[in-house]
Amino acid sequence: MTGILLADYQRIGKNIDFTDRDVSEAIRRFHTYQFREEFRAGGYKACLFNAGHILGSAMVHLEGEKKVLYSGDISARGTRLLDGCEKGLRADALILEGTYGNEELPGTKESITKLISEIKETIKEGGHVLIPSFAVGRGQEILMLLESYMKSGALPEVKIYMDGMIKKAMKIYRQNVVYTKDEVQKRILLSADDPFTSKHFFVPKRRDRKDVLEEPCIIVSTSGMLSGGPILTYLKELAWNPKNKIIFVGYQAEGTRGRKVVDGAKTVEIDGDEVELRLKIAQLRISGHAGKSELIQFAQGIKGLKKILLVHGEEKSLEELAEMLEKKYEVVIPTALEEIKI
Repeated sequence: MTGILLADYQRIGKNIDFTDRDVSEAIRRFHTYQFREEFRAGGYKACLFNAGHILGSAMVHLEGEKKVLYSGDISARGTRLLDGCEKGLRADALILEGTYGNEELPGTKESITKLISEIKETIKEGGHVLIPSFAVGRGQEILMLLESYMKSGALPEVKIYMDGMIKKAMKIYRQNVVYTKDEVQKRILLSADDPFTSKHFFVPKRRDRKDVLEEPCIIVSTSGMLSGGPILTYLKELAWNPKNKIIFVGYQAEGTRGRKVVDGAKTVEIDGDEVELRLKIAQLRISGHAGKSELIQFAQGIKGLKKILLVHGEEKSLEELAEMLEKKYEVVIPTALEEIKI
């Protein structure tokens, strides 16, 4: 999985200082551990705990004179594929993500209901549904959700195209299904009903993707913030038609093309061309992160916790989360390269 993410970063980012050889060298240096398996790292006792964010995502627990837990990206809720993060661990200090530190995420049922409604409306009008998605995690969750609702008849039967790194990530999820929820494993092992190879899933046959545009369909493609990937090819072709719709399901960081679109931009630049946006635009949250209350509850559940370092979030998000947590803990929002004494 890490190989896919690094290769995707190297390709989309067009970073000439990070080559294919660098990706291979990074993977060569990896060591693999199971969740809750103790090992040594830099002289500390270490252990990984399920973070619930994407397949294999882990919180890192280090123990020396003090115990430190680094959350990474966490999801407190269970999803169609994964259980939520482990809770009630013990640490003196917590390094906590704050992506949605100032925002309560809507209930999963509410978000799914809106997604299905938006899709049905567009298909009924004869349009294409374009869903930008991260290759790992959101892509698989969205595809499983669409497959389930189409199978039940709640969505009309149209082709669901997956493009970009999502297809490779789907194979890795299937190969490592033992790390998904019990219900998913039982569905595959006991009923021979494999959601990862659904009859509703398709991939483009032509390099220019013209075959995908021949009839109304749903397209789930990278990248999730419109920063690169096949999604831009589709957007360029579909942007002119008000019958079409782009549905954002994930976080859109400041400065990204996706953020500009959800903020109301009338045009976007793609491959040097200024593309007018006449298609419909919708945004909802089907996130692999925890919302404000969930982050606070997660921190409060850590036994022996005294200090919290907030990372991975926009300034406003981190500041508002810090204000809530400072009622009980010492809270620090570190700057880049700042050393913090635990």
